[in-house]
Amino acid sequence: MPTQWAVWATFGILGFGISAAALALTVTPAEITTTTGQTLRLEISPGGGSAYSNAPDIVAIASDGTLRALSPGHALLSFRKGNDYATVPVTVKNADSPSASAGAPFPKPDDSHPIDLVVNRNLRALGVQPSALCTDAEFLRRACLDLMGALPPVEKTREYLADTDPRKREKLVDWIFTQPAYAEYWAMRWCDVLRVKSEFPSNLWPQAVAVYHAWLRDALAANMRYDAIARALLLTAGSNFRNPPVNFYRATDKRTPEGLASAFAIIFLGARLDCADRDDYPYRTWTKPQARGLAAFFTDVAYKSTGEWKEEIVYFNDWWKPYQVAGKTITPSLPGGRGDVAFNRMANPRKILADWLTAPDNPYFARAVADRYWAALFGRGIRQPVDDVRPDNPPSNPELLDVLARQLIATGHDLRALLRFIVTSQTYQRSSVTNDTNRADVQNFSHYIPRRLDAEVLADAIGTATGGYEQFSSRIPEPIAIWPEDFHSVQNPDSSVTTGFLEAFGRPGRDTSYTYERTLAPTLSQALYLFDSDQLAKKIGKKGGAVSTIAKKFGADYDGFTEEYYLMLLCRPPAAAELDRAVRFISESPDANKLKAQQDFVWALLNTKEFLYNH
Repeated sequence: MPTQWAVWATFGILGFGISAAALALTVTPAEITTTTGQTLRLEISPGGGSAYSNAPDIVAIASDGTLRALSPGHALLSFRKGNDYATVPVTVKNADSPSASAGAPFPKPDDSHPIDLVVNRNLRALGVQPSALCTDAEFLRRACLDLMGALPPVEKTREYLADTDPRKREKLVDWIFTQPAYAEYWAMRWCDVLRVKSEFPSNLWPQAVAVYHAWLRDALAANMRYDAIARALLLTAGSNFRNPPVNFYRATDKRTPEGLASAFAIIFLGARLDCADRDDYPYRTWTKPQARGLAAFFTDVAYKSTGEWKEEIVYFNDWWKPYQVAGKTITPSLPGGRGDVAFNRMANPRKILADWLTAPDNPYFARAVADRYWAALFGRGIRQPVDDVRPDNPPSNPELLDVLARQLIATGHDLRALLRFIVTSQTYQRSSVTNDTNRADVQNFSHYIPRRLDAEVLADAIGTATGGYEQFSSRIPEPIAIWPEDFHSVQNPDSSVTTGFLEAFGRPGRDTSYTYERTLAPTLSQALYLFDSDQLAKKIGKKGGAVSTIAKKFGADYDGFTEEYYLMLLCRPPAAAELDRAVRFISESPDANKLKAQQDFVWALLNTKEFLYNH
């Protein structure tokens, strides 16, 4: 009997189907279980065509059917010849599993948390042993960066590390939710999804960007439920300056029913409609008629200008006009095979859509946002990428996605509760230090995978260390705008207003809602900036900046100066060897160069992976 994962992989999720015609191409075997390091040859009939793996870091596949198992996990192989398709689910187990070794029983981790239960069940099946829990200092830094995009104040770090309460981690999470930085950080992430920018292609313009961002930030600070946020975005009409949610309908390069439907699908359902027009592709999210049926809900969205500069009114026509394509009337239909909606010209089509979207039994809504939040915390989604829902890209752990979705629905779509649910699990709190069985694991969350800080977060962390933050200004569109010197990059609402640092370190342009726009890939320009940048040197050497101020505070107490920076940037005290090396470097420098030595020490600390990465 096929595994649950294989069923999901073969038939997709939630009504997505594969036509019988697609099964004309046959691949043998139809399902594979293998171990890391193995190479297999599949039989493809008829031969030729192309092959694709939805998880190339798990399984590599060549067009001739040669498969290489790279790391433990699950993958779905797709094969095509002409208009015929076939899929093969693959499970790769760890060849070096301790459960397979004589006298080395597989350890049983704590399964009391619902997340840990399903994650550990998958790990045991794959022969992967999870890492131990991270230290308190690692959790402090990790949680603060992941949940509020900022390092904790040194006073909070000292207080937390000295706390002996066994619930200190839960208490820290609750404290983070009270900080303004929490709402600012998640507003930044949602602005990425909602394409908040003043210029092309969204063309929201500065005033609309400011009010839209402020509305999102305030909604998150007030813990507005996600279903209420979605309904506000879909149902609010009026001025782009006075009713901020209406900018949802403006932040798209195509203000057509098709363009609005595409934005709706990617934002709320995690689905791309790009392949809807490909009649020969059986693994698309929806067919062309289904995509057009979704577009039919947006036919009465209209726009008009006012006498105020760049103000625009979004309104809904009183009559829901039929959607005509090539002379044919398209009936509105709900996604996922729910069927056509009875056409009523007096009805509000978006209310019908919003009611369906936010209903507890909606098969997409909760899963899509739950996976977005999971990916924000772990660096990858359960489905990878999270905004590409389709049958040939199934979730790597369907049970885990179900657990998250059920939790979100049970709490009334409380996003803050979802974050708390995830970060209080052992899965989130695992160390980034690997063992022999999970070193190659990239998919199954057996350990925390270190990742470089987001561009905005890194810029602000450097600002914390030096007192020098990114300098923003905007001349286009008019009027000229200049931000305060201590303005944080995370707080910047407009991706059209940027700096060279943010561009170099992968800040997204928000031209689309796709997650791939934000990149954490290392580049030579990043290394050169950190190693030999006049801009960074000026921040570190800033007169009256953080380094000189802290150096003056501690005077000749170089131990205290060193410890202060370790606590500030790494959230831990220095080890004895680290402290000795730093103090000797500073104290042995000439008196006239003591401050320069302290600045060099800070520069060195900013270049460590421990600072640049969340771990």
